[in-house]
Amino acid sequence: MSLIMENEKPAPRAPLSSVNRLRTERPLDVGLAIAGVVLAALILLGLGGPALAPVTLLGCLILPGWVVVRRLTGVDPLARAIGTLVLSAAVYTVLSLAMVWTHLWQPRPVAAAVLIASSVLVIVLPAPATDREPLQLRRLLSLEGLRNSSPASHIPWAVLAAAMVLWGVALSVTGDGLKGDAGLLTTFPPIWFVAVAAVAGLCIWAVAAREMASTPFLAVSFTGLVAMLYASAAMVVSVPRLPWTYKHIAVTDYIGASGQVDASIDIYNRWPGFFSASAFLGDAVGYPDAIGYASLAEFSFAVLGVALVLAIVRALSSNRRIQWTAALVFALTNWVNQNYYSPQAFSYTLYLTMCLIALTFLRGTPARFAVAWEEKLSRRRAERAATAQDEAQPRPFAQTLVLPAVIVLLVLQAVSVASHQLTPYLASLALLPLFVFGYFRPRWAGPVLAVLAVLYLLPNLDFVAGKYGLFGFDFLKNASYEPPDGGPTGLLGRAPEALSILIGVLGVGGFVRNLLRGNVRQTIIVAWLAVAPLFWLLIQSYGGEAKFRVYLFALPWLAVGAAWLFWAGPLRTRKAAIGATAALTAMALLFTVTYFQNEAKFRVPKEDVAAAQWLDSTVNPKDAVMETNAFFPLLVGPNYPSYLDAGRTASLTKFIQSSGHGLTSVDVARYADRNFKPDRIFVVFSDSQIAQAAKDNLFDPGTLPTLERQLAGSSNVQRVFENGAVRIYELAKTG
Repeated sequence: MSLIMENEKPAPRAPLSSVNRLRTERPLDVGLAIAGVVLAALILLGLGGPALAPVTLLGCLILPGWVVVRRLTGVDPLARAIGTLVLSAAVYTVLSLAMVWTHLWQPRPVAAAVLIASSVLVIVLPAPATDREPLQLRRLLSLEGLRNSSPASHIPWAVLAAAMVLWGVALSVTGDGLKGDAGLLTTFPPIWFVAVAAVAGLCIWAVAAREMASTPFLAVSFTGLVAMLYASAAMVVSVPRLPWTYKHIAVTDYIGASGQVDASIDIYNRWPGFFSASAFLGDAVGYPDAIGYASLAEFSFAVLGVALVLAIVRALSSNRRIQWTAALVFALTNWVNQNYYSPQAFSYTLYLTMCLIALTFLRGTPARFAVAWEEKLSRRRAERAATAQDEAQPRPFAQTLVLPAVIVLLVLQAVSVASHQLTPYLASLALLPLFVFGYFRPRWAGPVLAVLAVLYLLPNLDFVAGKYGLFGFDFLKNASYEPPDGGPTGLLGRAPEALSILIGVLGVGGFVRNLLRGNVRQTIIVAWLAVAPLFWLLIQSYGGEAKFRVYLFALPWLAVGAAWLFWAGPLRTRKAAIGATAALTAMALLFTVTYFQNEAKFRVPKEDVAAAQWLDSTVNPKDAVMETNAFFPLLVGPNYPSYLDAGRTASLTKFIQSSGHGLTSVDVARYADRNFKPDRIFVVFSDSQIAQAAKDNLFDPGTLPTLERQLAGSSNVQRVFENGAVRIYELAKTG
């Protein structure tokens, strides 16, 4: 491995001539244009299917965004790559929303048209000349560094490769069953922990060593660690693992099947941006059912989030050690588990991209009173002020880029506004003051962000207020509210709190240290972005999840603070290296305990999914369905409004608890007749749900098995579905 000194700077390069620029950049553009036309043909002809769907999806997510991003010369390459993907996703979201709202659902022709138009624009509108050498694939793949390096420098690469192989072996022998009461913590074989410990150790070494590792090694090892932490759980099962994912899959499939949204069904149809874009891309690339790709979201959003944090810190600091440490801290502390297939994960990505745009293009000189406050904070020993060298000054981008950047910022906010109920307000809360006080420019952009969120809420105000309520002005209650089924208790259950407190203390300590070193303006911006989400707790609990969302939105900036605490100095010190190593190791341990212990409670077996899909294809609007209500994925497919809209689902658990005595098939049928007056009555018994209900002490463990035996022996009951782990019975009406 080629090691690079932290303060080593590359030799200046001569400006590229227009001929050289064409030689290096135009082949990429031509190649992408040809690929776009080919993919458009595949989409229109319906060829490829799931086998080529990943390639088609990648092409769709590159071309539209690249048309814009390729013209941003001088921008950090990582920021350009992220911007390409996010802008493309925003384009498809806008188009899909237009189609579902107008009932003109034509995803394949529209996707093909976008690819063809993007291909034409890439060729017709060449990128402006630049004096920076473009990133060349052959330079990344060059073996010159390997030939000139010592044998010892290959050891980290060899350890990384061995650990990744060991990880793959561990997943292959894990199976889809769970052992013990601690989820995957007691299910993964010991070699899984060995592999994760090796890669985590390599990442910590790479940022804490006297000579930092090369960027390729950092990128590969970080990606491997994110895969181990965020993809392991999904890779040992064949279906999406979290129960709340299935409602999102159902909404996506409903939009894909009907080509429209119906605001009377649920809140998701009122905020359909994420679902419509997913249905649009799924149909275009060859995924007829969202269940086929929903499992990919957890790793995709996780690695994109880490990359965004890295790009953000690169816009804030020129210190590589700070940049990569902040990204590592974020990866090791993001325990909230919001990366699954969901609107919040999508909108959170948009929010971080908005922050990246503001920090890259829109930083300005704050108002006079803010400058005076900064000067007051800056009064300290001259030698301290002289060490303020890590703060990356805003690059002098052309003034003509400010308006396009603001337009993109507002488009991303508009997409977020139509996709999620909370994120646009947290984004406005964080960014509005920074625009108003002049830290970002132009000042009018901040109020527009808030106006967009409010304007979208107005037509939905009565629905939200009537069903969920708008405000709950009780900070302590909102911050301490515990949602039902909150997960493990005891020592293991305290791991999330310990991890949250650790990153909070380190982050605040880093803010203080960076401020004392003279980086006042930089610290003010980052500290405010970390503190701003707390103010949401003054407004409402967001169904008990507000404190988790506050932590999530503060986390990137606390990660920056933690990196400052370790490395905000002119030189790496032994004390800083020991402290960083200890803290990062503790984070890795706490994260592993927190993230994988819930699997026993929240995993959805594939048999339950198959049974739910059968119900979705069978149940009619006038039928009733009764299940245990312990995370059974009842709402799973495009027909979910048939029984959701009419409220024709009931919980056996609640029914049994309210009855207080042994039940018979007649009791169940009478209950369904009295409440639903259905044409047919379906009762679901799932082994996993029965076991979970007993484990949660909802009632006597033998209650559900006894009721099922009674139903199976009744003459007016017929078993209509059975797959070994799930049985579904149809009851005759009592009349």
